[in-house]
Amino acid sequence: MNRTRFLFALTGLAAASMFAAGPASSDDLHLRLVSSAPEADSTVAPPSEIRLTFSQVPQEGSTSVRLLDHAESLIETGKITHSGDGEIFHAPVGTTLADGSYTVAWRTMADDGHVIRGEIPFVVKSGTIQP
Repeated sequence: MNRTRFLFALTGLAAASMFAAGPASSDDLHLRLVSSAPEADSTVAPPSEIRLTFSQVPQEGSTSVRLLDHAESLIETGKITHSGDGEIFHAPVGTTLADGSYTVAWRTMADDGHVIRGEIPFVVKSGTIQP
């Protein structure tokens, strides 16, 4: 194989290896909610806390949660805190929730200033066994 063909083949292999892993997905680049407890549309025993896990560390002090009952009345939660890695947030539920429908309304902000928010509907049923 002559030198030109060898360099051409080598360049092709290098280019192919750059694209083999594929581009990063937009999910990897942007802050998003990864999981929650309670999970959306789940039926649970009265939770002692609301837990949100994000794909990245949100901007300091930007994450908030509001717990609402079926009539959209605000139910007080404790101060929201985050765990060591900064991606998991916890807000204690200050009272035992009665059976019924609830919604967690959450909001946070990425380091680039992009605000994301969402709602997590769930149902409380006493006697439900937690996974």
